[in-house]
Amino acid sequence: MQPTNALLALRLPLAQQLAIGQTLPFRYRRDGFVEQGFVLRRSDGFVAFANRCPHWNVDLDLGDERFYDPRVDRILCMNHGATFLPVDGTCDAGPCRGKQLERFVVTSVGGSLIVQIPDAEPV
Repeated sequence: MQPTNALLALRLPLAQQLAIGQTLPFRYRRDGFVEQGFVLRRSDGFVAFANRCPHWNVDLDLGDERFYDPRVDRILCMNHGATFLPVDGTCDAGPCRGKQLERFVVTSVGGSLIVQIPDAEPV
């Protein structure tokens, strides 16, 4: 299936209620498959990433929706222990060192977060 070249603006009204360090998963469709991403609230705002490790192209969380460890201030890949900087998704330890998680643009509009996901459609 060819990319849609569409930019999905996914509204997440509950994300504004997240405490610092909490995440909220979301789903979208890309290339005919349902994919998952997540929003992480940081002290300086929100970041959003695809739930895909750049090492093996597998889910970071092994399905339990735990993406972030506040004790080390890192996003984790539970599959092989890689860690990612939450500010930009760069892997700083593990087999994918130097690679990045796919990051999505996040904006706040009227009390909701809008996550912009390229080449995606709503589920």
